[in-house]
Amino acid sequence: MSTLFGQLNSIEIKYFLLTDFKCDLISKDIDLFVDSNCKDLFEKTLFESGWYKRKEPAHHTNHHFYYSPDSEIYLDVKFALSFANGDKDCYTYIYSGEAISRTTLNDRGVYQPEGMDAVILYAAHLAYKERGKLENKHKDFLASYITVYRSLNDTSPFAIEEISKWLEDGFPNKTGKLQKILDPYFHYDQKKMVRSKRYLKYGWGVKVLFLGTDGSGKSTLIAAVKSKLNLKTRKLYLGMGENGWTSPLIKKIYNYKLRIRLFSKIFNFLKTYIILPSEFILRILRVKIRSKYSVVLIDRFPGTIFLDNRLGRRFIFKSILPKPDIVFFIYADPHVLIKRKPTEVTLERSKADIIKFQKVADIVSGGNYIGIDTSNMTIVETRDLIISEIYKSPKVYNNLFTAKLN
Repeated sequence: MSTLFGQLNSIEIKYFLLTDFKCDLISKDIDLFVDSNCKDLFEKTLFESGWYKRKEPAHHTNHHFYYSPDSEIYLDVKFALSFANGDKDCYTYIYSGEAISRTTLNDRGVYQPEGMDAVILYAAHLAYKERGKLENKHKDFLASYITVYRSLNDTSPFAIEEISKWLEDGFPNKTGKLQKILDPYFHYDQKKMVRSKRYLKYGWGVKVLFLGTDGSGKSTLIAAVKSKLNLKTRKLYLGMGENGWTSPLIKKIYNYKLRIRLFSKIFNFLKTYIILPSEFILRILRVKIRSKYSVVLIDRFPGTIFLDNRLGRRFIFKSILPKPDIVFFIYADPHVLIKRKPTEVTLERSKADIIKFQKVADIVSGGNYIGIDTSNMTIVETRDLIISEIYKSPKVYNNLFTAKLN
């Protein structure tokens, strides 16, 4: 990030931070204002530095998101000092030009607003309805900016004192009162600020499948990747374990066993060709309906189906199941697996499962799976390796970003 901001400074891009003025990087994003006259040069600099613009439109029309595979932080950029307060209410800072001329470099070499601008703009960040629930950290930030202002000035304007009173008496609920305090500093327009239909999100972004034996760390790794990957993610469970069923009733019906042989055969046929396919369709639709711009982390596939000689069964499930873009085969030495799950795993079963899931990975991926042996790797090392492999996929850039992979 310091390299990027150094480049922006050297070519005199007019910008400054809108929140987190000290760059403590508590959250995963940096809120940034960039002068609209510098937009083209700003984006050109980002793209030449390996950054990409998110393809998914923001909920608010005045926000733009930029990501880099090499950074855990993304940029949330505005090209006007405007704040949305509902669908069509736009409040623009009257002193935008003066605010740019009054900026100062913070300790990290990043421009931030100074004095009154810092207090007013951060207060606007809290007052208008672009953000979610207000937290104590927001109160602390605004209080610190007021303290800095007072330390540098003998007297405080009426607005500063009123904002300070709101912090003590009105925070976090009475944002309408804060808006009234800020009114003299903002120009009001009726302007479309929220996209009328959030955007069509039905479809797949990037589908990443995790296959492997019990004890190899699949579930732990999926959770770790989900929390670390700096992209929108969704999880799709396609196993038949205890959890993950769409309803307890379907799970109970599927696991029910009939004692009468003839009825049992008919019931097993229904389970194989109707109940389980319907269950998978429901799980898939619940995820697919909102995954057009997400990385979908698929936990397990019904492996035995791909090794089954019954063509009808294979055809049905291959028609239903999503075709993964990336397949990870997670495994470990059988002796290591036994140590990890001594009450659940045997040596013979581990060896058989490794062979089985490797075959499934080979079939599903068309021979292009990525095998990862977790025997001598930590969760963090494996997670970072997986994330780096995900970023190597052209699908990530084609489906999720507007700029193409160089």
